Amino acid sequence: MTTRQTRAWAYLSRVAEPPCRQLADLVDQVGPVEAAERVRVGAVEASLAQRTEARREIDSAAEDLDLLHSRGGRLVTADDEEWPGLAFAAFGGSSFGGQPVRDKAEGHAPLALWVIGNASLDEVSERAAAIVGTRASTAYGEHVAGDLAAGLAEHEVAVVSGGAIVL
Repeated sequence: MTTRQTRAWAYLSRVAEPPCRQLADLVDQVGPVEAAERVRVGAVEASLAQRTEARREIDSAAEDLDLLHSRGGRLVTADDEEWPGLAFAAFGGSSFGGQPVRDKAEGHAPLALWVIGNASLDEVSERAAAIVGTRASTAYGEHVAGDLAAGLAEHEVAVVSGGAIVL
């Protein structure tokens, strides 16, 4: 994947609140670089323009990727061999072996995964736990979530988060 493609994926993964089927469909139609350009200038259908309006002019992809790399991370997309396609089979628009698994209007796999660590996602997703919550967490909630994540990681369970809070 080129730097331009990686930056496009990073931008697209933040420009709309997921899941956003309209954005995923645009990427499927024109690819990530062209999709990112269209979103940036607002040259998209009305429903997608509404979903991206608040963030379309905010492009911190280069800085985000620099920070990710400084923490030993990488951006993983469906273009990558380690993409855990089977883990997303329950979402609409997911495919396995090139065939759609099921079509569910309200769900869609994420456009990209921001990954820290060097384990291959397709392997670690078999032993994974999601920790989800709120953007308005309490200090106690953050403490408990941190302890839970650390305990899972110590037992070689991959910890997945929706990314509502950045620590």
